[in-house]
Amino acid sequence: MHYLLSLLLSSVFSLNTTFAQADEIVIDSNFEVGHLGLTTTYFEDKTNSYTFDYLSQRQSAIPWVKSNQAYFNFGFSDSTFWFRGEVVNKTDVDKYLMLDFGDSLLDYIDVYLINDDSSVLVKRLGTRRYDDDNMSNLTFATDFKIGAGETIHYFIRIKTSAFLQTPLTIWNVNDYIDDKSQHKLMVGIFIGLFLMMLCYLIFLYIHLQEPRLLQYVLFIICYLAVIWIIEGFGFVYNVDFIAQYYDSIIVVLMGLIGLNLSLFAQQLLKLRYRAWCSLSTRILITSSIIVILSPLLLSFKMSIILISTLALGITLLSIICGLFFIHDESQDVRFYVLSFVYLILGIDIHILTRFGLLSEFEFADYVSGCSALIVLIYLCWNFAKQMAYDRIVKKDVEKQMISVNERYYSVFQNAAEGMFTTSIEGHILAINKSMCRTLGFINLEDMNKSGHSKADEFYADPQLRETIMETLRIEGEVNNIEMSGYDRYGEIFYGEINMRLNIQSDITIIDGSFVNTTKRIQHEIKLESIAKYDQLTGLVNRSHFETLVGASLEANRSVLEDNILLYLDLDQFKLVNDICGHDVGDSLLKKITVVLKSFLDESAILARLGGDEFGILLNHTNFDNALEVADTIRCGIEDFRFTHNGRHFVLGVSIGVVTLDESIENFSQALSLADTACFTAKAQGRNRVHVYSKCNDVMLGHQREMRWIGVLREALDENRFELAFQTIKPLSASIKEGYRYEILLRLRDEDGNLQSPSEFIAAAENYNFMSQLDRWVVKTYCQWLSSNPQHLANLSSASINLCGQSLVDRSMHSYIENTILTYGIPPEKLCFEITESQAIMDFDQTILFMNKFKALGCRFSLDDFGSGFSSYSYIKRLPIDQLKIDGSFVKNIETDNVDYTMVKAFNEIAKAVNITTVAEYVENENIKNILSEIGIDYVQGYLIAKPALLVDLVDNEQLDSA
Repeated sequence: MHYLLSLLLSSVFSLNTTFAQADEIVIDSNFEVGHLGLTTTYFEDKTNSYTFDYLSQRQSAIPWVKSNQAYFNFGFSDSTFWFRGEVVNKTDVDKYLMLDFGDSLLDYIDVYLINDDSSVLVKRLGTRRYDDDNMSNLTFATDFKIGAGETIHYFIRIKTSAFLQTPLTIWNVNDYIDDKSQHKLMVGIFIGLFLMMLCYLIFLYIHLQEPRLLQYVLFIICYLAVIWIIEGFGFVYNVDFIAQYYDSIIVVLMGLIGLNLSLFAQQLLKLRYRAWCSLSTRILITSSIIVILSPLLLSFKMSIILISTLALGITLLSIICGLFFIHDESQDVRFYVLSFVYLILGIDIHILTRFGLLSEFEFADYVSGCSALIVLIYLCWNFAKQMAYDRIVKKDVEKQMISVNERYYSVFQNAAEGMFTTSIEGHILAINKSMCRTLGFINLEDMNKSGHSKADEFYADPQLRETIMETLRIEGEVNNIEMSGYDRYGEIFYGEINMRLNIQSDITIIDGSFVNTTKRIQHEIKLESIAKYDQLTGLVNRSHFETLVGASLEANRSVLEDNILLYLDLDQFKLVNDICGHDVGDSLLKKITVVLKSFLDESAILARLGGDEFGILLNHTNFDNALEVADTIRCGIEDFRFTHNGRHFVLGVSIGVVTLDESIENFSQALSLADTACFTAKAQGRNRVHVYSKCNDVMLGHQREMRWIGVLREALDENRFELAFQTIKPLSASIKEGYRYEILLRLRDEDGNLQSPSEFIAAAENYNFMSQLDRWVVKTYCQWLSSNPQHLANLSSASINLCGQSLVDRSMHSYIENTILTYGIPPEKLCFEITESQAIMDFDQTILFMNKFKALGCRFSLDDFGSGFSSYSYIKRLPIDQLKIDGSFVKNIETDNVDYTMVKAFNEIAKAVNITTVAEYVENENIKNILSEIGIDYVQGYLIAKPALLVDLVDNEQLDSA
């Protein structure tokens, strides 16, 4: 054994590695690591005055020396050393490399990397630059990238007051990380071994109180501190004190190591009984004290020489004592002393190599670790012999078991999820607080007193527990089973249950856990209710009703029975809302819901489709029975009386009936047909039932209008509307003004043909779509004027028609005003045309609209004058600027004396209140002359100009074409 250990150390000392020499570092696809010492040249700057700029520009004038060694070892030197070389990337990809200096005790390092484009990257490292963030590695290293096919020239400057020994290697980044990870692992193992020794010795010292053990402990602590600094840990963790005084600290620690080893050897090896050995130890003790004080008196170099002498003396003394005890002591003592000698040798090799006094070789860092392992093996073996290990372990295990049980019980009781244990029969044996709260109990005792001690009592579905038990017997566990149950107060709860069969020697039990999901499930139920049911009445909402009707359409229908859809629209409901308010209207809807339900059986589906509209789906119902149900509902609503604040309201309901036969493809079609039938019922006098028929003219007209609404929406989305204009011309030659015309709307269909507004205006008005068209017209025309400033300057007046819905819509007021201001249109150039019938829809709102825009500067024209019932009164009540006489009085003015008289009267009344007049439908010269004689101001018609598209209005030729 002793021979093998000696042979190992001899082999380590004689190890020498030869590297192949190259002119440059070549990076290929297999590159892992390269030693710069084999390719670089160096220069010793003894004056410490050379700079990178000087060296890079005068390289040929510098006496560079070719290096042939993998490791640079210059020992102690006050000179600055410069290294130069190049790295060539011969691959077709970029490479990330790491330049490693392999030494943690270099004071100043400057790296200059010169790329192909002559750009220079400078990096500065070193222990004396501890304020910089450059110490992230145990040995100084820095990364850089070299492009595909690129050559990087490098200059490296190193200056240190310590020993200069560096391998200077370039690594592939990934290989570098792997190598350093392995090195850190070995260092960790090495330190771990010493820490184990340290713990063991501290343990022994506590029990035995032997001073020599304390000296050995101090020796190990000092040694580990030296290794900690030499390996670079003091710099990695930015310990400023170590970074500033690491040389002095190393010397002091080495002196303490020598002192403690000398004292340890003196006591443990009983050297005091041999005079020559006692003298030697005293000399070593004195030398150690001198080394400790040397940083105050000597340079770092002289202190290292003293340390080396001290290490040599301790080593020789250890070897001599080891040989002495091999013959004179027991086998245990001989083995321990020999192990201790190997430990001292390993430490000497490690430290002297790191100090640069011995050449670097591959296993230098591991020699002391191996020797420490040998000593540790002996210590562990001796520890096993001297201590009553079993008794202590048994006692510790008992304590741990008690502690584990206490912790488990605490975790069990305070767990957020429910936990329980039951017997196979379902008797609850243990239960935690969370599970008790879920079931409505305080604790297990409270549960037992209540008589509810069996698990199956809490299942909403008792069969579920039987299913779970069957699965447990087969598979041994169940996971994430969703369940519902009732607590002691009958309140429902939801959760996910997990169970595991626990088979013990004397009993088989079931361990389980329960995750309470009650709040989540209740929230999902609420969301589902919101998604499917009307929140006011609790009825099925339109979306869910669509699903149910769709399912009814898809289902197989009996030959003798039909599926019937009823569409209900309350009559006079708006009156209640307007008079009493919406809150009262909501209350009325709830009562109507109760009335409707009273006439339906459980198979019928009642839904609220919108404001005061309801739908009823009668599945598998005879058609005659369906009509009877519909009429019963109508009579019931008619007989219902609603009273609020002493006022009585009588309601009615119009009901449309449609059979869901094979011709109906989907819900939208079914609802459209039912709505058409309901519309017909309203058109025929309200409060009646109407069955859909394909041959009914009213229903066909309604369907046609509904189809137009779809076309209009699509055209508006696709911007297929276009603006047209028709000229309005003054009859008096003395009137000199710019353009005056009326803006008209045209629809271009999918085939590219223009459609007259007479085709779709009625549908738009009946289905409240005109307001959207008015918005489009106002915005588009203002936008066009803004983009044609010359035309705007010559514009006298442009008439724009507005529907009654726009007049009473407050948001429309703001929209028109903002549009005019946004596009910078002078308000006086716009004239809004309204009809008598539109004005009386909401007279107060109409007056409000007109006054607002009159104040802004706009003008107003009363269109189709004479066609209403109260035409004359509106002239006085409305703030109009222009009167547009209905064309029905103008077109026959040549032959009809009454029409002539009416037009003349209209004109005289207008002149009396200072309002200009415009006559429509002027189609020949004779009509024009008659109107001129009467005194009409302006005329409009095919004689003057036919309507044309606004985009074609380029100049005034079109306006003057008449």
